[in-house]
Amino acid sequence: MSAGQEAGEAPGSTAGPAADPGALYLRYHGTLRRYATAKLPARLRSEADTALSIVFTRLVNCHKENQMPRPGNWEAYLHGAVHNACKDLAKARQHEEVDDDDPRIHRDVPHDPTGDSVLEQDEHLEQAERTDRAKTALNALDERSRAIVIAKHAHRRTNKEIGEELNLTGQRVSQLHKDALKQLKEEVNRPRDRQP
Repeated sequence: MSAGQEAGEAPGSTAGPAADPGALYLRYHGTLRRYATAKLPARLRSEADTALSIVFTRLVNCHKENQMPRPGNWEAYLHGAVHNACKDLAKARQHEEVDDDDPRIHRDVPHDPTGDSVLEQDEHLEQAERTDRAKTALNALDERSRAIVIAKHAHRRTNKEIGEELNLTGQRVSQLHKDALKQLKEEVNRPRDRQP
């Protein structure tokens, strides 16, 4: 059995595996724990398992909802996820250390059975909504503005290169890009409607 099959990959899969979180955990736990320990500040190194728990809890939830990611390289994907979890943990712990008497810092947060706090779930929902709004806003741009945004951000093209393709000056491309980003930012940052 190959290493990929141990992690739950479909043999011959080119789109990435539909893996089982448990198999992924068993396969990559050691390397991910070492990675998390190295990425966390010295005072937080004991929380490497917490970072892994965050990542694999999310994967378990995705698996339950049949929304498991299918990256081409699980090891790279998991390293990225652990890296982000370490950054989030360090940021959260930094806020905890600011002022123990500050009433604005919430310490006793209700948790759901998977261990994610209600506030964390709300932040994830907000980010998902913002991503959806960004996609909608991008699709709502006129064709030229959308092409400019995609060329600059997805393909790292310069204003001059884009202008040559669209028969525009680099300065005009810059202005159209600025206007498109303003429109996208307004849509993405629009407060979501709160349910009563």
